[in-house]
Amino acid sequence: MPTGIYVVGSIGSARGTYNLMTHSLAVQVATEPCVVALAIDVTARTHGYLDATGVATLSVLRRDQRDLVRRFVKPVSDVELDEQGRPRTMGGVEVLVADSGAPCLADAAGCLDLHVVGRVDFASHTLFCCEVRGVAVAPEVLEGPASAHLAAILRMEDTKMNYGG
Repeated sequence: MPTGIYVVGSIGSARGTYNLMTHSLAVQVATEPCVVALAIDVTARTHGYLDATGVATLSVLRRDQRDLVRRFVKPVSDVELDEQGRPRTMGGVEVLVADSGAPCLADAAGCLDLHVVGRVDFASHTLFCCEVRGVAVAPEVLEGPASAHLAAILRMEDTKMNYGG
């Protein structure tokens, strides 16, 4: 199945705990309210953070950002915080903080701010159903025809990866 590849940002319950994770198991599952489902491996740091805080971000990448997906296949250990204790860079990449408190990539094509509203637990993954509470879109995405921007979004087949979750 063709699928996108994204970066999920999460925040833990302890002060200063943040993570970014390469992710491919995301899909919109409802329109009213807008809900996106993320299937997260139960052993992933992001899973624990979603359990603890119930918030995340989903950064949508451009095709020219394919190198970023390899950067976040393991938990992020180098987080630079600002004077308020919020992340400024993670894994050497500039991040922003969504209203939920979760980090997202500053240079992404777009970002969804997500709040968990339901879940389904499986042996290997939990399907977190998340209401979209905020959307940020890079200005260049809003210019020109939508079809051109959709073609510029990074997909799994653009990488040599076959799983991110």
